[in-house]
Amino acid sequence: MSESSQGATGARSKLSPRDRGGNFFAVDRDVWERLWEVEVTNRLNFITAYLVISAGTGSDHQLSKWSTKACERHVGIGKPRAKVAIDELIEHGFAAHTEQSSKAYPQYKLQEIPTDSDPIFLPVGMVTGLAAEASLLRRVREVGDPMLLRMLVDLYGLVQIDSTYGVPISALSLVAPDDFPARKVFEIGVHAIWALRLGDGLVSRGDWMMPHHAKDWSIFWHRLRTLEDIGAIWYEPWVFESGDQDAEPMFPISVLTSRSTKADSDVSRLTDVIQSASEALAEDRYYLLEMYSEDVLVPLSRHRSMPGIRGVARLRIEADTPGRRWSYRERMRRLETYESGYRALAREAAIGQYNHPLNTGVAD
Repeated sequence: MSESSQGATGARSKLSPRDRGGNFFAVDRDVWERLWEVEVTNRLNFITAYLVISAGTGSDHQLSKWSTKACERHVGIGKPRAKVAIDELIEHGFAAHTEQSSKAYPQYKLQEIPTDSDPIFLPVGMVTGLAAEASLLRRVREVGDPMLLRMLVDLYGLVQIDSTYGVPISALSLVAPDDFPARKVFEIGVHAIWALRLGDGLVSRGDWMMPHHAKDWSIFWHRLRTLEDIGAIWYEPWVFESGDQDAEPMFPISVLTSRSTKADSDVSRLTDVIQSASEALAEDRYYLLEMYSEDVLVPLSRHRSMPGIRGVARLRIEADTPGRRWSYRERMRRLETYESGYRALAREAAIGQYNHPLNTGVAD
């Protein structure tokens, strides 16, 4: 499920006052679709201006004092062009001046987001930028392709609340090379050691691709690559319970490809512990480790099905919603649990004990 439709308890999330904050803003999905349907002078400026105004809303996600000056400052749209875009937003009913609004100090009211809707949550940092770098929204506008902006926001709309906090692998992910699926290296006791290799090839499916449908699908892939180039998305390697599209994620792992980046310290530490466990289980069969030097070796309990590895599409700047914070806690619990389990496995293997399955239980 998407960020907004799946809460930490599995219930449908609603916009309550305490869950609204200044680090993210919400865009109603119906409004998002209509923004692409009305006749406008410049589609890219029109929708960019809407996102800028939305980023300036407060806890109600409705009232905003951000106007032409914010458009110029954050995304580089000159005030005359920003005024045209904002006037068209008002003309088509997406925004309206409030009673307190004046020419010198404009204030807008956006359409109210129904409390039972499924909005797209976006980070304010996407509009304002981080530190001294240009904002992602400015970079997208500089490319000059309105559909690139659509792709970016649509990807935010796909983000699911689980330990990966990324786009579902059924919609977009890096996959293993066809020539190197998961391979069982050897078994010992109740353990099986698997060789996994992540490639650089992308697979994408689903209705979210349809707005980008063209006779030449290379345009779709070019847009994805452009989002990578401007630093909007990246791919985090994860081990999954299987290679299926609906497989459950197990844990992130440090595997470098041209499309993945260096893992954080927690993931690198877990990867080192997994490698140590593999070496302990291999005993004197180091030739096996050398044979699979280009793979990551992952010990799992022998009864488990063949695992899979995928690169989960992640948004570089994330909306700091309650769902995102829950996902981060879940991620850390998984890292701690698997690290503890693999440390115990390595210790037992070092003294010749191979009869205790890997502890993979993640406590609530």
